[in-house]
Parts: sequence; structure tokens; C-alpha cells
Amino acid sequence: MPLTWTSEQVIALSPDAKSTKNGKSLATLNKWPLLGKTEQAIWGECKGSGKKPYRTQIDLSEPAFRCSCPSRKFPCKHALGLFLLLTSNAQDFQEGEPPDWVQEWLSKRSQTSQKKAEKATKAKADPEAQAKRIANREKKVQAGIAELDLWLQDLMRQGLANAQAQTYNFWEQPAARMVDAQAPGLARRLREMSSICHQGKDWPQTLLMELGKLHLLIQGYQRIESLPPPVQAELRSQIGWTIKQEDLLGHAKDAAVETVSDTWHVLGRRVIEEDNLLTQRLWLEGKKGRTA
Repeated sequence: MPLTWTSEQVIALSPDAKSTKNGKSLATLNKWPLLGKTEQAIWGECKGSGKKPYRTQIDLSEPAFRCSCPSRKFPCKHALGLFLLLTSNAQDFQEGEPPDWVQEWLSKRSQTSQKKAEKATKAKADPEAQAKRIANREKKVQAGIAELDLWLQDLMRQGLANAQAQTYNFWEQPAARMVDAQAPGLARRLREMSSICHQGKDWPQTLLMELGKLHLLIQGYQRIESLPPPVQAELRSQIGWTIKQEDLLGHAKDAAVETVSDTWHVLGRRVIEEDNLLTQRLWLEGKKGRTA
């Protein structure tokens, strides 16, 4: 993370345009009777419509956000306002010991990070157990994909008109099966398809296109070992495999792996909420012309 933040970098973290607008409106000193900071975190109390102010805190090391407001957006408008205020009025943040409500949050985050690190260390110490877990998941994914392939073939034999007459449960059942098979990416696609049949007169073309993508994913993953490594990585990402940060950094040290250092422009951003988890995808373009 950068040592100093710019307003452009903060705005790039915003979940949507409305949050950006509201965050900018809160980036004024008269809204924040309490402001504090350490090297690791900043915090503040923001005046709201109620008697009690909203307590907002940011861990600058990631960054990570927490606010007592009811918003489910990350970061919320209060966090954006506080962060933007730091970029313009850093001198108005009082340095000192964090209050209890900030210290408690930072301590929990530290404990969680430590547990993750210990778990990762144990996994590395026992490569056989790690390989066994990966093999077991691979087996589950392949079994789930085989079932999904049959479901997709049945759907196409019955025709798209039949799909329009189905209830949400028609899509939810195979989606739930994909969750059990540890293929959450496929589950998300199926749930998104459930509403296509009711989205205007061109829904057959849209649904057929999405079903075609699903078919391509299934066929590709069933032949994944015969494909180039970059295509394998993309297929695994679309299926729902995740790469831990420490593993990614470990791969970057491999001389055979290309790494790119550049100044990146954010071209697009999509945040999806599913099963109480947020998934974020970013589209980037570097000054050197590379995309990511």
C-alpha cells in the first residue's frame, strides 16, 4: 500500500458513483468532531441524523474498512469521506493511542491474520496433506461439472421456451449442487441466468449466449490438462478456485513467471455479493500498454 494516498486512489476504491458523491460531501472537517490516526490506522466519528455519531475506522495496511452505519457497501460513504479527508487534511488528524473501539477491531484483525499465517505455515509444512486436499476438491469439482453437463444437455433438448416457464428453484438446484461441488463460480452464473427469461423480448439470445459460455467452461475444464497454463488459470478462476496471497507472491519469485510493474488505470470494476461474501473483479490497463 502507498505511504501517502491521493484522492484519485481513494475514489478508485468506491463501490459506485453514488457512494463517491456522498463520500465527497462528507469529506469536510465540520462533519467529524473526532479524528485520529496512527501509522497503521485512521478513525473518526461522523455526525449523522441520530444522536450517536457513526464510528468509522480504516486499517491503512490493506486498506480495510469498518463503520457503525447500517450500509452494506464496502467502503461505505463515511469511510470514503474519512479517507478523502485524510488526503486533504492529514494535519487535522490527532496522533495518539486509538480508542477502545478501534483498538479492539485492530486486535481482532491481527489475530485473524496471525491464524491465517499459522494455517498457511502448517499447510506448507505438510505438502502431502495439502496435495490431498487439492485432489479431493478437484474430484468434487469434476463430479459436479459432469452433472451440470447433463443438466445443460437436458435443458437444450427441452428448449428455451421451457426454461422461461420454470421457477427460480429450477436454477437454484444445480447452483446449490455447484456450491457443494466447490465450484462457486458456476453457481453464480446459474443464479444470474434465473432472471434472464424475464428481461425483455431479446431474452432468448441473451440466455443462449450465457448458456454457451457455461458450455464452453464445462468443456474446457473437462480437458484442462491439455490446455496452455494461462488458459488453465483462467478456467480455474471462472470455476471458483482462489489463489492465496502468499501462494501468489511465491509464484512471482519463480524465474519462469512473468511479473509486470506499471502504473495501472482502472478501466472497470464489478463487485458481486453472494452468500455474504463480496467478490471484486477489476479491469486494468498499464501505461506500458499491458492489460490485466
